[in-house]
Amino acid sequence: NYYSDPLDMKVMIQSIKFSLKLGQSKFFRKFGAKFYDRPLEFCKRFKTYSDAYWDCAARYFTYPLYHDVGTCKMGPASDSQSVVDSRLRVYGVKGLRVVDASIMPNLVSGNTNAACIMIGEKAGDLIKEDWGLLYG
Repeated sequence: NYYSDPLDMKVMIQSIKFSLKLGQSKFFRKFGAKFYDRPLEFCKRFKTYSDAYWDCAARYFTYPLYHDVGTCKMGPASDSQSVVDSRLRVYGVKGLRVVDASIMPNLVSGNTNAACIMIGEKAGDLIKEDWGLLYG
C-alpha cells in the first residue's frame, strides 16, 4: 500500500524538490555536490522532472526493506558471473574480500543479521588462516 493516500505522494514529491534545491545550495556546491541528471528510462513517458515524472520515479524506486543479498556471486573463476572465490577474495583485486550478505546466493528466511555475523566470523578465520595465525 505504498502511496495509497495521495497525500503521501504529494509529500514525497515536495521532499524530492526540496532535496534538489538543497543540493544546489552554496553549502553543497562547496563540496562538489551535483544532481545525477540522467532521466530514468522507466519514466521516459513523462515530462522529465515534472510531478508525474517524480511520481513515477518514487514508485519505481520504492520497495520493501527486505535485506538484499546475492549481488557478489561466489563461485569458481571459470564462471564469468562470479565475483568472489570460496575464501571471499574478489577476483582480479589483490587484498580485497567481500564479507557481507552480498555473497549469499539466496535470502535467508529470517533477518540476515545472524548470517552476516557468521560470514564475518568465517572471514576472520580465513584471513587468520591465510596469515598463519589460526591455531587449532
